[in-house]
Amino acid sequence: MVLAFYKAKGNFIDRLIRFWTIGPYSHVEIIDEDGYMYSSSPRDKGVRKKAHEFNPDKWDYVEVEINPKILEEFYEETKGESYDLIGILGFVIPVKDRTNRWFCSEWCSNVLKISGHKAMWKQEPSKISPNRLYKLLKNF
Repeated sequence: MVLAFYKAKGNFIDRLIRFWTIGPYSHVEIIDEDGYMYSSSPRDKGVRKKAHEFNPDKWDYVEVEINPKILEEFYEETKGESYDLIGILGFVIPVKDRTNRWFCSEWCSNVLKISGHKAMWKQEPSKISPNRLYKLLKNF
């Protein structure tokens, strides 16, 4: 599978996330072998699955090992849950972790952690931005 990191200009929230997290990425998705991307998106108001169009001008791609069954089970468990706009503030101010709400890198990091990916060892998914996740995977 592949993690796709969004690097295109995007909207105001994209620019704000990049500024807060000091890096080129504002969003991350998990892409399965069939070309569907999974994540929690503010544009789609939460956890969802949809077709991905490969575009290296807008996305950077990193291959990862994820058990497809774990991805699908976690998606089924969380699909339709809300995007956690307040949660992304946790990158700059202390906020309480909220259940049943997800931001993109938190959702993707949870899938990686449940899958047993070693880059997630001792990591707290609610504290991982798209830029930090990219660095964790590239440095692993």
